[in-house]
Amino acid sequence: MDYAIWTLAGIVYGFVMGLVPVAGAATALIALFPFIDVFRADPYILVCFSTAIVVASTIGDSFASVVLNIPGASGSAATMVDGFPLAQQGQAGRALSAAITTSVVNGAIWGVLVFAFLPVYATWVLNFGIPEMMMFLLLAFCSVVFVNSQYWFRGILALALGVFVGLIGQDPITGAARFTGGWDYLAAGVQLVPIMAGILAFPELVEAYRRRRVAVTPVTGNWAQIVQGMRDSWQHRWDGLRGGFVGAVIGIVPGIGGNIADWLAYGQTVAANPRESVPFGTGNIKGVIGAEGANNAQKATSYVPTILFGVPGAPFEVIILALFMMVGLELGTPSLLADTQFFAAIGLSYAAALVITFVLAMLFVRWAQRAINLPFAWYFWPVMAVLIWTSAQYTGYWEDYAVFAMCCVLGLAMREFKLSRAAFIIGFALSDQLEKIWYQYHMLYSTWDFATRPIAVTLCVLAITVTVWGLFFNRSRISYI
Repeated sequence: MDYAIWTLAGIVYGFVMGLVPVAGAATALIALFPFIDVFRADPYILVCFSTAIVVASTIGDSFASVVLNIPGASGSAATMVDGFPLAQQGQAGRALSAAITTSVVNGAIWGVLVFAFLPVYATWVLNFGIPEMMMFLLLAFCSVVFVNSQYWFRGILALALGVFVGLIGQDPITGAARFTGGWDYLAAGVQLVPIMAGILAFPELVEAYRRRRVAVTPVTGNWAQIVQGMRDSWQHRWDGLRGGFVGAVIGIVPGIGGNIADWLAYGQTVAANPRESVPFGTGNIKGVIGAEGANNAQKATSYVPTILFGVPGAPFEVIILALFMMVGLELGTPSLLADTQFFAAIGLSYAAALVITFVLAMLFVRWAQRAINLPFAWYFWPVMAVLIWTSAQYTGYWEDYAVFAMCCVLGLAMREFKLSRAAFIIGFALSDQLEKIWYQYHMLYSTWDFATRPIAVTLCVLAITVTVWGLFFNRSRISYI
């Protein structure tokens, strides 16, 4: 019963945070750190709660994208291209219904393939040794640098900066402080919360402030539009399924995240429909369906590298890794991969959240325009207060605020100069693991020993393939994030 209650609570909380422009799953999860003690007695409650948050906020993200022309989160940005023009034409209900239906259907398909078979995948992961993990990290780094951004050289710089910041603190070999500049506060390293809040969340809040809202035509015939949107989703199901496949592939590749999945899915939809009576970008419902197909599908498959290898499949998964570790669930370890209760908790909460949030979202469509078209200050300052308060929970002294402020400045600078924030976050999150694997490999193996191991060679080839594709064939519209 406790698990069901916490799952319902996660659905409500996640859906509300999804409605808040630019907040999404990452901001919702960041706010959990001060309350982590609540979950220590039973870590599986956190599994249910956080999974419900991710699902509900992902579905809720679509509302702001369609009604306000401001993405609920980066993974719903492409939905704005055709969703907002439809809203301006008085068809917000149709666009939202089609978006929600497509997102939930693809989330169900890929959720089953992921969570029902995760225990099976876990047995295969036991074949991974140190060389395989080193090549998997290489694949993650190549993916986030060469696929996630047009500016690959800046991506390398951002990744290197993230690794450097992650290495600040205590040297695991000598025990000496390193890169702290004599500041004792950094002896235990830079904390994750201000990094996520300042690098990812704060720049999006500022960007939302810069956007000008355009009034949309009031919605009429809500239920008729909801039914029409569901029909559209079925009529153009191949566009939605194609988007879901794109999102699933992007999600399973470590480090990329949803910010590119929806744009790639949208681009594939445009390419597959070259002669449309309604041009894309002016309110073509296929554009909404194609982009939203990738939304929940990407969220589902991003759990695969996160759970099996402890390598985040998307930036928000970095927070999942940290939260779970704080309650004793270390992802990617043999003990967790053998934990059947963990797999049951995450699979059942995902399924329940998907079904319940679908009903909740459909009932909310008719009030969406009125409920979320609020003055900017109504959501900016509460979200900002949550970010500051959460970042100050480490010590409660001025150093917490100073580090958060520095991260905010760095996040704004990275956005302005198009340095990949996703690459920075992935580099920061994997810096400890990279250092450990690097030392272990060079202690136990010679440089080219990985070439004698088929899985390691396969991962190396995939990393090279990703790099070549990103350099010469990537036509993604994502320039940075």
